[in-house]
This record gives sequence, C-alpha cells and structure tokens, in this order.
Amino acid sequence: MENAQLSGWQLVTLTFCFVCASTFLLLPGKLIDHAKQYGWLVCVWSFLYGIVLAVLWLYLSKRYPGKSLVQIAVQVLGKWAGGIVAFLYILYFIQIASWVTRNLGDFMHTNLMPRTPISIFNIVVLIVCAYAVVKGIESIAMVCELVTPYIVVAFWIPFSVMLKVWDWRAFSTPYHFQLWTTILQTKYALAFPYMETVMFMMLFPFVKRNLKTTFLLGIGSAGVILSICVYMTIGILGLERGSNHIYPVYTIFREMQFSGFLEHLESILSINIFLLICIKLSLLFYCAVIAICQLFNVERRSVVAYPLIWVISAYSLLFANVIENIEWVEKYLFSYYMLYAVIVPAILIIGSWLRNIQRSEKAA
Repeated sequence: MENAQLSGWQLVTLTFCFVCASTFLLLPGKLIDHAKQYGWLVCVWSFLYGIVLAVLWLYLSKRYPGKSLVQIAVQVLGKWAGGIVAFLYILYFIQIASWVTRNLGDFMHTNLMPRTPISIFNIVVLIVCAYAVVKGIESIAMVCELVTPYIVVAFWIPFSVMLKVWDWRAFSTPYHFQLWTTILQTKYALAFPYMETVMFMMLFPFVKRNLKTTFLLGIGSAGVILSICVYMTIGILGLERGSNHIYPVYTIFREMQFSGFLEHLESILSINIFLLICIKLSLLFYCAVIAICQLFNVERRSVVAYPLIWVISAYSLLFANVIENIEWVEKYLFSYYMLYAVIVPAILIIGSWLRNIQRSEKAA
C-alpha cells in the first residue's frame, strides 16, 4: 500500500466532493419529478440513511485497523472466497468510474461541444485522472482541499442571485404525499451517491486521526447541501420546469443575469462540475488501481492505471445515451448497490464475529 497520510480535513473535503459531484447534476430533476415539492425531504432521509451505512463501514474498519476493504475481505473470508469478493469490488469501482465518466461526457457533449465525440471527452479526462492516481492520494487530496472553498462559493452565489425569481406557489401545488410510495419510487437516491461511498473503506487506512468524525461530517455536510439545492431548485424553477429538465441546476445558471450585458454564466457551473467529477473519478480510479495492486501484489500503480483508461472508457460507452443511463439508475441501481454497500459488509462483520468466537473457544 502507498505510504501516504490524510488529515481529517482532507477526508472531509474528499467525501464532500465525492458525494456532491455528479449528484448536483443528475439527481434534482428526477427527485422533483417523483416527489414533487417534497423532493428535498427525500434528500434528507437519503443522507440520514447514508450516515447509518457509514457507521456500519466504520465499525467494520475499526475491527481491522490499517486494513483496506480488499484486505479485510481476504483476511475474513480466506484467500479464495475473499479474493473473489475483492475482485467483485474491483469491478464495482470500475463500473462506477465508467458511469461517472459517461455522465461527464454526456454533459459536455449535450451542453458545450455537441460536435465533439463523447469518447474524446472520456479519454482526455481519464488520462488526467490516471496521472493523478499515479501521483498518489495525497496529491488528489491537496487538489480537493484547494478547490473546495472556490466550488462552494461559486456555486451558492448564483443561487442567491436567482432568489429574485423565487415562487412559493411551487410548494403549494396539490399533491397527495404517500411516504412509502415515495420511498419506493426514489430509492435510487439512497444508492446514488451514498452507497457509492463504501469506496472510502479503501482510503480509511490513510487517515490516522478523527476518522469517524470527519467521514460522517463529510457525508452529513454534503447531504445538507444537496437538500438545500433541491429545495432552491423547486422554488426557482417550479415543479414543471424542474422535473422536465435533465440538468435543472444548469438551467438555473444559464438563465442567471447580473446585468444586461453579463449573461450565459453557466460556464461557471461547467467548470465546477468538471472539477468535482474529475475529483470523484480520480478517487474511484485510485481505489480500483490500489485494489488491483493489493489483490495481485503489483508494486507500481502506473502499470495498472494507464491500461485501465481504455477499460473504463470502453465500458462508459455501453449506454446509448443519458436517458438510458438515468432509466437504468431508477430501476436497478439500488438493488445492485445493496450487494456491495450492505450485504457484503454485513457478511464480513458476521465473519469477523465468528472468527473471534472460534479463537475464544480454542483459547479456552
């Protein structure tokens, strides 16, 4: 494993950026479509669910201090069964990285450069992320620590400007709210992005102090920001426009005007989204690479990182378009993520308990 060390604040910023990255772009429209004016409430119970999951992962990590998720799986389940589980997690990280890559490519292709092939965006971004992976997690963390304050300020100032078109009537639209039905319709918000943060178990060994507090703080602060984002999107765009746009937050930025001659400030959002998604993609890329290195005893990350560019890029092109991607997320994502975020960690915890019982019986 890389001989690196992350501070608590760096873990907060990494977690915050990871959770917010593509979520700001894709989640608000679908939540408003399914939950209407209560879409922000879905964000609230989603991040509370994410905190519960984080406590589960932190408990598992505490039982094996200094071990990554892949190393824990091998130690608890043995060489062969643990190796299979570790390999499944490698595929999981690669799949999420591919989806994130495609989300960024679709956004850039649709809104900024429609004549440029999506594959060009994918390869260029992945080359940058692979370089970051080779440089190490400390480099990624320092970049994240540097850009996070700018991203927060640049994101919320335009939202504040758009409050002049706020309409409270969007929150009084007749809609019969049914809690259980809404939970079933919006369960993808539990998976995306909170179940993806199981990936941070690969980074826990690098954090020497305040791991629990900083990880929970990162998830909680991102969840609160996302809830406010959806709430403000409803008030600014209304239910109909907010639910019909694939990228409603981008629409808000596009319509923002500071004066009669200063327009099209959506480029600010494009830069922010690009930075955030690059950080998220770098983290996923890094976790996939070190998981491969740990499982197969590979010494140099570059041997794995650069060939992985083509794997992720090819996988990202399997979806025909962004609509097909969103439909897959709505129907299957929660069930698929349950295996990696809940079921396998629970099995590892139970396995660790059983091993402790066996040791106690032998000692007796």
